[in-house]
Amino acid sequence: MNPSTSPSADRHQRISRPCIHCGEPTDSYAEQPADEIFCCGGCRGAYELIHGWGLESFYGLRDQLGSGTAPRVKEESSRYERFDSEEFLGPSTPRPQEDGLMCSELAVHGLHCAACAWLIENAAQRTPGWRAARVKMSDHTLRVVYDPQSTALSQIARLLDRLGYEVAPISAERDTHFQSENRRHLMRIAIAGFCAANAMWIAVALYAGELQGVEVDHRWFLGLVGTGLGVAAVVIPGRTFFVGALASIKTRVPHMDLPVALGLSVGTVAGIVNAISGRGHLYFDSLAVLVFLLLIGRWIQFHQQHRAAKAVDLLLRITPRHALRVNSDETTDTVLVDILQVGDCVRVDAGENIPVDGEVLHGQSLIDRSLLTGESVPVDIAEGDQVAAGTLNLQQPIDVRVSATGRESRIGRVMQSVEDAMNDKIPIVQFADRIGGVFVVVVTLLAIATFLWWLPAGWRTSASTATALLIVACPCALALATPLAIAVSLGRAAKHKVLIRDGSTLQQLSRTGRIWFDKTGTLTSGRPDAWIAWGDSESVAAAAAVEQHCRHPVADALGRLCRRLGTATLSDAVLDRVHRQGVVGHVQDSEVLVGSPSFLREQGFGLGQVVRDAIDDCTENAASPIVIARDGIVEAVVAIFDPIKAEAAETVACLQASGWQVGILSGDHPDIVRHVATTLGVPPDLAFGGLSPEDKLAAVRGDERFSSGTVESTTVMVGDGANDAAALAAADVGIAVRGGVEVSLQAAPVFIANDNLAGVNELVDSARRTEWLIRTALAVSLLYNVIAVGLAMCGRISPLVAAILMPLSSVSVLAVTLIWPTYPSRPTTSRRN
Repeated sequence: MNPSTSPSADRHQRISRPCIHCGEPTDSYAEQPADEIFCCGGCRGAYELIHGWGLESFYGLRDQLGSGTAPRVKEESSRYERFDSEEFLGPSTPRPQEDGLMCSELAVHGLHCAACAWLIENAAQRTPGWRAARVKMSDHTLRVVYDPQSTALSQIARLLDRLGYEVAPISAERDTHFQSENRRHLMRIAIAGFCAANAMWIAVALYAGELQGVEVDHRWFLGLVGTGLGVAAVVIPGRTFFVGALASIKTRVPHMDLPVALGLSVGTVAGIVNAISGRGHLYFDSLAVLVFLLLIGRWIQFHQQHRAAKAVDLLLRITPRHALRVNSDETTDTVLVDILQVGDCVRVDAGENIPVDGEVLHGQSLIDRSLLTGESVPVDIAEGDQVAAGTLNLQQPIDVRVSATGRESRIGRVMQSVEDAMNDKIPIVQFADRIGGVFVVVVTLLAIATFLWWLPAGWRTSASTATALLIVACPCALALATPLAIAVSLGRAAKHKVLIRDGSTLQQLSRTGRIWFDKTGTLTSGRPDAWIAWGDSESVAAAAAVEQHCRHPVADALGRLCRRLGTATLSDAVLDRVHRQGVVGHVQDSEVLVGSPSFLREQGFGLGQVVRDAIDDCTENAASPIVIARDGIVEAVVAIFDPIKAEAAETVACLQASGWQVGILSGDHPDIVRHVATTLGVPPDLAFGGLSPEDKLAAVRGDERFSSGTVESTTVMVGDGANDAAALAAADVGIAVRGGVEVSLQAAPVFIANDNLAGVNELVDSARRTEWLIRTALAVSLLYNVIAVGLAMCGRISPLVAAILMPLSSVSVLAVTLIWPTYPSRPTTSRRN
């Protein structure tokens, strides 16, 4: 007997069977039990770990959700040792909270379905020291809360690796994930476009043959090629609609993919049958074009839903990555901000951004806090004062004792609020999807009824009539209406320099509510200007000459004032001393002092009645007084103010006339805010000054301290500055205007690029027009389907005519969308170029 054919040999024969954990093929013996078949030791370890925790229901849940595979385990985990280093924990993990726990966010590879999320979140409950886990399937990220006294982040990472989930720093993976998804979308569109273009050429030849005659063999060959193209379009790029339809059935949540998949299925089956039999319409051209158009709409939606805010990356862009650390022996070295410890000392030179939160140990200077608070006037600081990361040191070097860095700093908490607010937003359920859920049920029932009604006339007639109904009623226009209308509106807004990255913004703005404006840089220019309250231009020229040696907005304002007055700039000025509230210098052998009234008093100057009246005049007009003295005599008082934009008053009036409640949220002095509100016609009870970024966030979220009257459905925040980032993200709609920092633009779904508030009015008008367009497009599509379905049920439409009429629904929606003006043809208010 041949040994290879003996029963013993059969038992020991190697065959390919799937790994019980990940499903990968294995080289195993036929006699091995199924629960001992693994592709590697890693999968064996993961399998035993899952069963040891009592989580074996993971496999049943995985199979029920259609994934069918678990992530394959990689048998190496030394790369996770760096997760415990200061370089990694700095940007990825904050320092211990009040309860001693730590929270870290990681990108996760190997997530397939909800079963994966279920396994990871349950694993946290069975691991000592790992307190909580939250998986976000939308961007494949994981938030880990753990006790550093009981476990380390590297141990959690190794545990996830044993389960088959590779983790990495989140900031390095978000762009990669988006680019990968974008490539998949574009690849599907390219394949569908190729199939649609070639299928249409073949269809033209066949339609011409119906009128002029064509050889049977040629018709049969062209039909097979065209059908192949149509089937390829449905099976390869169109697979995404069937996946969505299957998920809709499993979750019992109606979705537009369901009727689309049904229409594609019926058209494909009918086309294949007719192609083989050589009789009837083939539908392949309509199917390919339909898939192509729907994929374009899906790609548009994908880009609208993409969120680009990355808290860690934004922090690195706003605050310095390196700091000059002062050692105990007074030597200095440059280090990463991430490795600084509480109590360390850092030196910040003039003109540099402060990298940490802390207390000033040595030196005095002026700092520009507009990045954080929006205040237009710099603030004096001295030993013992608190400073915040992201603010700008203007005058003198200072030493700062570190109290917080990174995410624990004030700007870091603002950034975390940005991310939380964006993640907490629930996407608007598209009106078209709700219609589609009912539509698919109605069309399916009508198709069944039509088939049964026409059955006595023969099964071919019955099937042809029902097929024509399903084809002509395929809801491609319903699926295209909303994304197409939004895409057209976004494009037209972009031509007017209003950039919108979230289509739901237009739907939100179509309903009136309350709109909050930041003051500095939004309602005002953000560049301090000056006017002479008392005195002559020569004194102002001398003050400007001294101030030009300082990096200070007052110096810029005085310089612009001199240019307007036609006063020559003096070049022989010398800056002697810089104080907290003023400067001392010499111009042409004359001593010049420039500063606040209190600074002049400290220097021994008496302020007469005329000077005091000029100071009061500045205060009454919401301006900061600057006093100028030369050779011991007070010679002038200059008012420093932030001018209101020319279009601000008309913008506020137009919004109020449209039904919006308009308010102001500002970090500037309350008296200045009230003056601006009075000038613009904003009610005093909706004008708030002296606010921190946290206060603005509370106001947008509806804190009762800022409530007045009845607030409608929509809350809008219009801001310019990093201090507005959290409020912009938390609002229903955030609008960033030109001049704000990058973090604000990342947090806000709207960016007005031309620095003109008229764009706010135009945007609101465009939102109303777009909402009308969407509803009109859906109405046209539904009207078309009602008429077409009625004719099909009566047998007045053949499958051939149905295939011709089906694209007309999309064409009608396209025509209405392109013709209707979704953006004002002329500006609502005066526009600056």
